[in-house]
Amino acid sequence: MKTAQEYRQEAEQSRNRSQESFERSDTDGFLTQWASDLSARLADTRAVILENGGKANFCGLYEGTRRVAAKLINGQFGLCWLLDDAEATKFGRKFIPEGGNSKIQKKLGLCECGEVANAWAVLGGSGHGLSGTCGVVIYRTGDKWGLDSEIC
Repeated sequence: MKTAQEYRQEAEQSRNRSQESFERSDTDGFLTQWASDLSARLADTRAVILENGGKANFCGLYEGTRRVAAKLINGQFGLCWLLDDAEATKFGRKFIPEGGNSKIQKKLGLCECGEVANAWAVLGGSGHGLSGTCGVVIYRTGDKWGLDSEIC
């Protein structure tokens, strides 16, 4: 595993490659510049995570101060909370709408709060080729239901 400083150096090298490509070929080297800039953002994000003790900020679902065993998923109608089986039994439903203005969350006595949890960063995206998207994605590395999170 690299250190935060090594990731910072890697990011600087990627930014230098991007700048050198631009100086050599102007915008004709846009793919090299784009990839180098993306690599720099990934390395910077990993450095920040390491500097924060391997943790990053996320959103969690809470009942008072108790973390509900739930994770955000991309459902049929957008983002929603998927509850584990015990929580689904308790609340009488498997899915809870995402968003602080959710009437269902309020009715069930739930709210979304900021939290920190173990994390890592990778490149992720969707689509194909230049018509797709690609970016830095931060994901949880601990409990998939968020039960190891610390409320902010």
